[in-house]
Amino acid sequence: MGLFPRVSERGDLFVSLFKGTPEIREHYIDSKKDVDRHLKSACERFIQQQTKQFVEPLEEFLAKVSALKTMAKEGGPTYNLLQQPWAQPAKVGDLVSSTYRTIKTKLPSTLRSLSLYLSNKDTEFILFKPVRNNIQQVFQKLHGLLKEEFSNEDLQIVACPSMEQVNLLLSMNK
Repeated sequence: MGLFPRVSERGDLFVSLFKGTPEIREHYIDSKKDVDRHLKSACERFIQQQTKQFVEPLEEFLAKVSALKTMAKEGGPTYNLLQQPWAQPAKVGDLVSSTYRTIKTKLPSTLRSLSLYLSNKDTEFILFKPVRNNIQQVFQKLHGLLKEEFSNEDLQIVACPSMEQVNLLLSMNK
């Protein structure tokens, strides 16, 4: 016995092949939908990457504070943010100033790249608007946290830019 079926004189192989009716399947691909889906995905990745590039250190800091608060609410030890070595006013100030400096230095090249590749002011604005909003939200959360947790003296040490300063920075042109 071999691996192949035996073919008798009557052509059993051919008979079995033709017993089933052939089936034709048609597939339509909506290329516009496919392109739109890929474009949307690329835009979402761009927004996430740019937000991360500009404010990731502040997001990580806010996540640590949030985790600390959650642990305290769930019956963990009470927390004092200023007792955390990573939350000392000078360290938070360094974090804020380095983030602000990153935005100040990298924003112009990002806007130039958008202009180069898109060459359409409206599209550039639409694509960068969510990044701008994400950055503003991170700074708003930081402002709320600083007001809640830090004294006036500590706030001066942190030297967090006002929302007006952040908005002015984000409205800069290439």
